[in-house]
Amino acid sequence: MLSISTSSDRKDSFSSSRPRYRRFVLPLLLIALIGFTSAATTQINNTGNIEFGQGIYQIKSCDQFVAIALNPTSTYSDGYSRVLNITFQGVDVKRCANTSVRVRLYGSGSASPLNLFTNPAYTKSGVTYPCCTETGTAVTLVFAANATQATALQSTTLISPSGKNIAQGDRSESLSYDSTKGIFTVAFAVPLAIMRDVTSTTLESAPNV
Repeated sequence: MLSISTSSDRKDSFSSSRPRYRRFVLPLLLIALIGFTSAATTQINNTGNIEFGQGIYQIKSCDQFVAIALNPTSTYSDGYSRVLNITFQGVDVKRCANTSVRVRLYGSGSASPLNLFTNPAYTKSGVTYPCCTETGTAVTLVFAANATQATALQSTTLISPSGKNIAQGDRSESLSYDSTKGIFTVAFAVPLAIMRDVTSTTLESAPNV
């Protein structure tokens, strides 16, 4: 059985004015934290499947268990799928009020997170803005201080790679919420992370400042 390793609180790459995140390293082929796991079989390429344990992972700042899943794109021309979106199921928004949660994905043996997404090219008022000027290596959800389950989507926002609050999204990433199933989904306009390269993820949480 693969174990979950944790590290103590640390200062991350954000500036000192940013929240301090508590970090959990979550191997992807794993028996989950409280002895429960479901499995997702994901098509990676034309030759076969790979199985990821989704598990139930704990967000410490709001003391609850949340299921995280990676969902693939269709196969690209190189034969591999990308991580199209990341889902969070079972988040009690009220209990997580005034908390930030950040997820990163890692490849085998690497201390640097994988690139998750970038911005697409677009044209506005006759001006063309180029692709790929801002690349994200993390998904960061911010739950407002007055967050409730009834206002889950409105009370939850995203942080861009440059550190801006972009509400429920921009041209690079977007946030949606299925109130029936209790699932948040963060989707990427231009996905970058190859599914087969993902071997572990970190789940970090901290109080908002």
